Amino acid sequence: MLRRAFQIFALLLMGALLSPGAARADYTTPHAELVCQKGLNVALVRFTLTVDEERIAYRRLPARVDGGLSATRTLGRSNCTMANGWTIRLRDGQEQPFAYGMGYADPPAYFSLWIAQRKIVSRAQYKPGYGMDDDPWLIGIVIRPDRLTYCRVAAHDDAPDKGAITCRDEPLRLDRHKIDRIEYATGPRPAVGTILLARGTTEPTLCRKFLRLRPKGFVDVSATINDTANIFGQMSNAPGIAEAKIQIAPGMWRKLVRWGGNNHYFDGDVMMLAPLSAQTSKVLKDDMIEDADRFLADKLPAGWQVIAGQSPGLYPDVSWRYVHFDTQRIDGRLYLLAQPSVEKERPTAILVAPTAQGFRRVCVFQRVEPHF
Repeated sequence: MLRRAFQIFALLLMGALLSPGAARADYTTPHAELVCQKGLNVALVRFTLTVDEERIAYRRLPARVDGGLSATRTLGRSNCTMANGWTIRLRDGQEQPFAYGMGYADPPAYFSLWIAQRKIVSRAQYKPGYGMDDDPWLIGIVIRPDRLTYCRVAAHDDAPDKGAITCRDEPLRLDRHKIDRIEYATGPRPAVGTILLARGTTEPTLCRKFLRLRPKGFVDVSATINDTANIFGQMSNAPGIAEAKIQIAPGMWRKLVRWGGNNHYFDGDVMMLAPLSAQTSKVLKDDMIEDADRFLADKLPAGWQVIAGQSPGLYPDVSWRYVHFDTQRIDGRLYLLAQPSVEKERPTAILVAPTAQGFRRVCVFQRVEPHF
């Protein structure tokens, strides 16, 4: 996997050197699909990887394992039915990529598998990633009424396209699995991507207005300075620090300070309210962010308040290092939208209003995610 990443980089570099307009290899895409054939009590789940716009081509499995089912052309299906009436469903996804860290731009890929409405496999990895170059690739699962046959390729520079295939049987017992009432709900479910108001929301009318102002959802939390309200016009002379003058109550003005980072050590923002006369570059020093447990608010002068993760009501279980903020004006007032850098953290986002005491939680948002 690591050598493949270097090969892709080499292609990118060679293309740039040989011709500025030449096609360049710069991304990979994992693929997964289901194969059933009419009249057969066998099905196949298969996985592969393409580079750029390569044609999707799955590897052939030994005929003794799948009876030749893997010779079927690519169909892109995620649902099919075996001859005995069992419905098969596949869902695949990828972990979150990051712009920093060895291998973190190459995330693992995973899948879940349902047979006869029962979840048999949940969020299992088929493509290694995050630099785990010694992990094998899962390239296929053959489904029969009595067993599942897992076929893998050992860690290899050109996996999954090359390398010896090894297959292993596991017994399949549907009676040990309950019907998945979430995946196969009897009533309607909100569509994936729908943003719902969750418990803790105090002003639902304002929150719905906020959602109307964000028709495409929330911003990419990896962009530290993503200032929707366009308030941070004045930058401090300290790296990663921006400041703006805001009104937090009638006649009450404060300096809003953002100290942000987008690296492995600090991928988040600390928002602070300070007196208008505060000289941020003299107050905020690098050693204040070296405490991994909490932001050292006790080192701030009197009159400063901190708005950050790891606070009561604001991601108390997520380090302040890994919660980002951006801004939004609603009816003339400024609000801060908090989102964790790690997308799997819940809730999806929290909207807070700056106050003289720090902040007040207003909205709690939960995005409907794919069921795995």
